[in-house]
Amino acid sequence: MSTFAGGGALDAGDRMEILVVDDSPSIVALLRSYLTAQGHGVTTVEDGEAAVEAFARQSPDLVLLDVVMPGMDGIEVTKRLRAISRDRWVPVILVSSLQTEQDVVRGLEAGADDYLPKPINLAVLKAKIRSFHRIVRMQTEMRSQTDMLRRLQDEQTYEHELAASLIKAIVQRVGLQEPRLAWRVMPSARFSGDVVAAERGANGTFYALLADATGHGLTASVSLIPALQIFYGMARKGLPLGQIVREINARLREQLPVGRYVAGLMVAIHDEDQRFEYWNGGMPPALLLSTDGQSTRELKSDQVALGILPDADFDDSCRELRFVRGERLVAYSDGVIEATDLSGEPYGMDRLVRAVQASSGKASLDRVMSDLHAHLDCAPHHDDASIFTIELG
Repeated sequence: MSTFAGGGALDAGDRMEILVVDDSPSIVALLRSYLTAQGHGVTTVEDGEAAVEAFARQSPDLVLLDVVMPGMDGIEVTKRLRAISRDRWVPVILVSSLQTEQDVVRGLEAGADDYLPKPINLAVLKAKIRSFHRIVRMQTEMRSQTDMLRRLQDEQTYEHELAASLIKAIVQRVGLQEPRLAWRVMPSARFSGDVVAAERGANGTFYALLADATGHGLTASVSLIPALQIFYGMARKGLPLGQIVREINARLREQLPVGRYVAGLMVAIHDEDQRFEYWNGGMPPALLLSTDGQSTRELKSDQVALGILPDADFDDSCRELRFVRGERLVAYSDGVIEATDLSGEPYGMDRLVRAVQASSGKASLDRVMSDLHAHLDCAPHHDDASIFTIELG
């Protein structure tokens, strides 16, 4: 006969479903009476096989398990329960009159969480149940939070995939496949705030755009959408470069929040009379490389970035240059020249010029990207980097 002491009703919300496994009818009856009076739900069985079946069927919150039973003993039952529960943790308290250290060790090694000797002290039993209830409650809360985070991550993944698909559909146009154009974009995150766009106009003019939106990631990438829509729509019609620039500025100022803007370099190349127009608002100076690749001219920014000034104050005037067949135009974002290694040294203009002078076309951009990666040498890249080169003539 077990000796019991203790009592007192449970606080609201502390109820547990408890599986009691013992081959002694008197102990089963007393535990059922006590635990029920405490406010717990109780299921009782008398042997190991029935314990495994009840556990699988009812998923209790806690198991009180006698060690010494005919047939399958409590040690083997514990192993079976752990195999069934898998990812769900259910505390198992072994109850036995065997009290040697070896018995305790065997039980814990089998997967039990605690050990309670007979005769049972109800005050100790109550304390252990309360302790395990707190752990189970925390586990439930953590599982709920994990599930919520997983749902949020799934939603975010879906939204990102949708955004990526939308942006790709807007960006990837036939103009980017022009043989004379080579380009690279190296995002610092999944989404790039830098973009390269190109389009052949109905009048034969070849338009190109290099844009850099404030910020990084999805927010910056989305900021580029209005600019790209206008660029492609108006360039396809062969409209004047200044008109395209002005319309982009007006749309961005209308749609972007205060503090958001887009630096941009746009060019319109007229091959028939070997000239091109350009507009540079807030971008680093583009480079016009001679036919031998050794001398350069700079196309500096002399305008304000897009989306800042009201239409009345905006300057859409473009610069015009003549070119010699075989010259190259190279444009890049500040993420290229300002990329710093672990010592804080930027990649810089000198390295960029040497890289683009060393070869032409796609090979020159591969050289720039290779040099840039070597310069960073595993240092984190905190800004998007983009570059294009156009063979003139």
